[in-house]
Amino acid sequence: MSSVSDLPDDFFKFAVHFQVAFFVTLIRARGFLISSSSVRVALFVILLVLSTLSPVQVEKEVSPFDFTRKAVTTTSYFVVVLILFFIADRSVSFIIQSRRNRIFLDDRCPLVTSNSLFQSNQHHHPNWSNLPADMISEIADRLPNFKDVEAVSSVCNPWRDACLEMKTRRPTWPWLMFSDTIDIGPRRFLNMCDGRHYQIELPSIRERRCWGSPHGCVVALNSDYEIHIEHLIRRVGIALPPLNTIRRLAPREEWFCLVHNFNLFKDPSHKFSFLVTAIFGPMKQLAFARVASSRGHGEWAIVNNPNNFKFKDVVHFKDQIFGLCDNGMLVRLVLDALGSAELQVIAFKPQDVKKPQKLYLMESSENLFVVFRYTHCFPLKMRHKTVWFLVYKFKINERAWEEVSDLEDHIIFVGDGISWCIPTRNINVRSNRIYFTDDNWKYQKYPGVAYGGHDVGVFDMATGDIQQLPFGKDNPLYYSRPIWVTHTLRLD
Repeated sequence: MSSVSDLPDDFFKFAVHFQVAFFVTLIRARGFLISSSSVRVALFVILLVLSTLSPVQVEKEVSPFDFTRKAVTTTSYFVVVLILFFIADRSVSFIIQSRRNRIFLDDRCPLVTSNSLFQSNQHHHPNWSNLPADMISEIADRLPNFKDVEAVSSVCNPWRDACLEMKTRRPTWPWLMFSDTIDIGPRRFLNMCDGRHYQIELPSIRERRCWGSPHGCVVALNSDYEIHIEHLIRRVGIALPPLNTIRRLAPREEWFCLVHNFNLFKDPSHKFSFLVTAIFGPMKQLAFARVASSRGHGEWAIVNNPNNFKFKDVVHFKDQIFGLCDNGMLVRLVLDALGSAELQVIAFKPQDVKKPQKLYLMESSENLFVVFRYTHCFPLKMRHKTVWFLVYKFKINERAWEEVSDLEDHIIFVGDGISWCIPTRNINVRSNRIYFTDDNWKYQKYPGVAYGGHDVGVFDMATGDIQQLPFGKDNPLYYSRPIWVTHTLRLD
């Protein structure tokens, strides 16, 4: 103490002021100089000790007035340092508060809690499961990539329930499901949104021809004419009615060529049912069946077609069922509760349109789109190649066709199964394009013929260019083609 007592009074005052100024400087630049709460606590203690080293402690003979003045000065320095420290660094106050609660909260009063400590824990560990369900649904509803929706649903049970209860689900970006191959293993998928490949074990659709749908499932048919709906994520199967009625009208068709296209829609007249349509046989007849989403039942009903229209595609639009026949004639199906349907001609095909190899019908906003697909055939090689597309819009109110040269902010997907027209406003992809898969079965008449569905690519409406999609190694079986599918968390 003798060495300390010999120090002049001005030195202690200067030291205290210097420490306070240095502390404020450190706090203002703490993002670079101080990175740990423990270091800041140690510095705080040092400053408190130095602030108490004033002439009050070192001068042994002082007047009462000087003693009081210097004591007030020391206390003022202490309070100023304390206030500055707590204002600048709230994390230290949380640490001190938590330590204080550990001391005062013991086994004798286990029900006593601290509001400050509770707020501190909430600040560091928010309870995400308490977010409103409608907020979670809105966020998930805006995600174009199903993998993102699946990630949101896996956070916690409330979030998964919110994702399952989405009522306004926008169409997700389709995946390309590769054809069945001779190699036994998981089914391969290409996510068109991020370009990644995935594999999913789907033994229940092995050795079956499949058709895609926008409900997260496929329609699968095997060589025994057993047919069912398979949800790709939940692996839930719904049996469809036997095809006996259809087989009697097309007895010579091979099993994989019996039905040209299956379409799956929500039944507009039954809340919890699906409406399944089938275009079948050499005359392209149309049949339909109603199937409950919780169990399989119903029967196939053949649509009465006295004019022998050849159906090309079917779509559900504004609670009505429309069909595309022959080379582009549009008809409406009026279904009744007794299982029969009446055809009404809405419009004949667009004028000056050459006969296409394939036609597709789809909804888009407030109109119907018809896509005409043209291919070039190579008979000697038993091959074909897509060369061009035409798109027409049918104006419901005017009942007139209009050619579409620019899809603007939309993209079209066509192939086996239902076709899509998807807006791209919330998706970081190029619009005004048509994605197509190989759905031409002209050369696939017999089992075992070495023919694969390789005519898969993207058509640019602006330039007319076609870019083939990368397949990698693919050895498709005779009954299988690549198709567009979507993934959903539930079968709705």
